[in-house]
Amino acid sequence: MQKGWLARFLRHQGAVCGDKSILVPPYLRTLVPPIILFALFFLSSCRRDLWVYTDELRQVELITDWSEATEVPDGMTWWFMNDNLSGQNRHNKTSDVTHTWLALPRGTFTGIIFDYSPEEYAHIEFLGMTRPDKALAHLPAAADQPLPDDELYGPKSVPYYLHGVPLNPEGNGMYLISSEPELMNADTLFNVVIKTGVEDDLILWDEREKYETTLETQTIEAQPHPIVWQLHVKVAVKGLQYMYSVRASVAGLADGCWLSTLRHTSTPCLQALDNWQTQNAWTDRVGYITTSVHTFGLIDTDMPPSSESTFLSRSGEVVHYDEHLRLNLQFMLRDRQTVLNYHFDLGSDCITVEEDQLIVNIDIPIDYPEGIPDLPYVDEVDASGFDATVTPWADGGTADTTM
Repeated sequence: MQKGWLARFLRHQGAVCGDKSILVPPYLRTLVPPIILFALFFLSSCRRDLWVYTDELRQVELITDWSEATEVPDGMTWWFMNDNLSGQNRHNKTSDVTHTWLALPRGTFTGIIFDYSPEEYAHIEFLGMTRPDKALAHLPAAADQPLPDDELYGPKSVPYYLHGVPLNPEGNGMYLISSEPELMNADTLFNVVIKTGVEDDLILWDEREKYETTLETQTIEAQPHPIVWQLHVKVAVKGLQYMYSVRASVAGLADGCWLSTLRHTSTPCLQALDNWQTQNAWTDRVGYITTSVHTFGLIDTDMPPSSESTFLSRSGEVVHYDEHLRLNLQFMLRDRQTVLNYHFDLGSDCITVEEDQLIVNIDIPIDYPEGIPDLPYVDEVDASGFDATVTPWADGGTADTTM
């Protein structure tokens, strides 16, 4: 019974059944000849040398010239991003600000060098630092957001045609106030080609452990320069002697700088203007208020903003100054009750750009066509704050003191 059952099973599988036969399933019969031929060819052929790409990191000398920067820092950051977006990026922070060594893999890189380290910038954040076209120095929200104020930080502070200013996440209809950036110096190096190895970047497999590069030292040079602008504001005011304080904001400035091209972003932000100074404040003549802040300048354009009252945006659309830049002023008068608000949509007649010095000037002159702030007379509040009766000290006697 058992032998008959086994014979039927093997016959069903298509194998030869016999007392001394070798059982070979049919699906293996077709593979036996190729396997035998491949084994004979492999064992009888001559072995060729195996060449591999080197994985050595190239030692590159970086020389940095800070003569164009605002100062020579005590630290710097270098960031080299692979142009093929493979993720083989290298970056480091170093105190050797004029001469340092980099260890870079093979490839073509875009290098970004800037002073200090990202952690030392409290008012600039670094985004997209994994690929050159995304590397961005960006203005985060200011730590202290002002109290709600429709005139300075709400709907009235931004021109109708200005889009993209971030709203405060609290949902109160206020815009987000951007930080004022610290001074920063940077340089960008394009097409930094790193080659390692010999024989067209191939070495023998057996020599990979003892390989030493025979190439000459590669040197690259960088020269960081300022990328943060200054905004100077000067406004003529009638009746300035009646002013107690002034608050202000400006909408339409760039919210960052693309580090690979060192061009401003085309997205706007809203910045507060503080630390106002007065000139000729206590006369009947027109006085002036002035202030200066750091900024990334005007939003990115294809034409110098100071050349025309209208200019072409990067999208090819014709844009007017009064569609994207607005100065907002809020005066409290000396009675400490009267508040007056003024808005100025700025044209080229009151904006000048000094690109060689990274300066934007906003000047509202006395003959400004739309008129200047005119503060009315108000009574001044008693500045003493209280009226106290003070009893004079009594005459004191003499007392002996033991030393």
